[in-house]
Amino acid sequence: MNRRAFTLVELLVVIAIIGLMSTIAVVSLNSSRVSARNTTRKANLVQISKALEVYYADNGGYPSTGGAGNWHGNCGNAGGGFPDSGAGAWIPNFTSYMAQLPHDPNSGKINLNSADSYCQTTPMSNCYYYTSNGTDYKLLAHCVPEGTMSATDAFYDPQRPTRAWQVSTPTALTW
Repeated sequence: MNRRAFTLVELLVVIAIIGLMSTIAVVSLNSSRVSARNTTRKANLVQISKALEVYYADNGGYPSTGGAGNWHGNCGNAGGGFPDSGAGAWIPNFTSYMAQLPHDPNSGKINLNSADSYCQTTPMSNCYYYTSNGTDYKLLAHCVPEGTMSATDAFYDPQRPTRAWQVSTPTALTW
């Protein structure tokens, strides 16, 4: 018997193997994307905090939002909607230190990978928030990380243990 074609069973086996390999690739790629977004968030917080320290050295204080707890952010929800540049940016009068303030890499979407149910269901909650009384400041990456959060993480926020990463002056930790 002279065989020149694959049988139906052989084709189904090959298709099943390709499907399994594709599933594995997609799952591993997704975890890489999550890790990349978390790394970007931490890098953004560090970059902004360094610029805030330069601002402090030049001006004797941090850009004020009118008091602790008066949050400014680049989200579309409560405390948000401030522009990313100019005198009225979410960090006020900061343009000469950072011409364009960064956005969260998952901005405008819900965060299904968050440990917090609010972040899993509220669009526009992945963003950065800032508050300052001029003497101290607190900067948040809100509705992060994607995945679990550890109290040993340098960005851990004890006030929002499942919802945010933070960088702040020591006095502002409890805001």
